[in-house]
Formats: sequence, structure tokens, C-alpha cells
Amino acid sequence: MISQQHITPETPMGGTLVPDGATFRVWAPRAHQVFVNGVFGGIPRLGELPDLLMTKDDRGDWTGFLPGAKAGDLYKFHVVGEGSRGFKRDPYARELAIDRPFPNSSCTLRPGSSYPWHDGAFRTPDFSDMIVYQLHIGTYPLTKGGAYGTFLDAIDKIH
Repeated sequence: MISQQHITPETPMGGTLVPDGATFRVWAPRAHQVFVNGVFGGIPRLGELPDLLMTKDDRGDWTGFLPGAKAGDLYKFHVVGEGSRGFKRDPYARELAIDRPFPNSSCTLRPGSSYPWHDGAFRTPDFSDMIVYQLHIGTYPLTKGGAYGTFLDAIDKIH
């Protein structure tokens, strides 16, 4: 059951593992309801169930703590809005699952320390030495018949 245990103003956005479960925070100021759905500890928890309903604060953040959630569990947010409802991925997810083809994939709970960063010595170049390009990957489809461009598609085209 979702509670406000472990929820503070400093609770990070997205799904975050804590010793006895996971906290969730998502910004959805115009939503009427937001539910955490997923497979937690091997048990599917799906639907607009009262025990999955998150709590909205005055900033428009929806928060909740789910005991027993662990690394590797899959989740999404089920958002109920004005005239629509449906699943939304966590924009702060540390990993997307391969349970369904993108863009319908779930998010995977992972600890913040699970990726082995190797950029400790990196220093940003001086601004006068930078050349910055911008492109929107999602509107840059390169695969035949593909509806969405990916970073790998763009890399193949740029090289």
C-alpha cells in the first residue's frame, strides 16, 4: 500500500530505492489522480486501485512510498487527467525495460550507484572553445518505416 513514509521535501523525482522499498515523485499539476503501477516483488500491481494512489502536494508533485519494491522491479505511472487516462513513463527513470517496444516500455527501479561512471576527470571546455549543435532525436527518424528516431540512428547518420 502506498504511504507517505520516507517522503520529505527532499525526496528526489522519479522512482528511488530506499532500504525497505521505493519512493516515487512525479510532477503532474493538472492530473486528477496518479497511481504507481508495476510488478513489485514478482507481484503485478495494476489499475486505479486506492492502495496505489499517490498524494498530491501544493506544487503539483505526486508522491508515495511503496514498501517491498526492489531493484529490477518494473513500474509506470497511471495518470488520470481531464478527459484522458493512461500509462506514462517516469521521466527520471534510470533505466527503461525491454518488456514492450519503445515508446510503451516500462521503467526499471535501479539504485543510483548501479552505473559505473568513468568521467571523474572530465572538465568542461572553455565556452569560447565550444561548438554546440542541437537536434531533436524524436523527429529525426532514420530507420525505414521507423516512427521514432533514436540516438543510435543519429550516431549512424552523423558518422
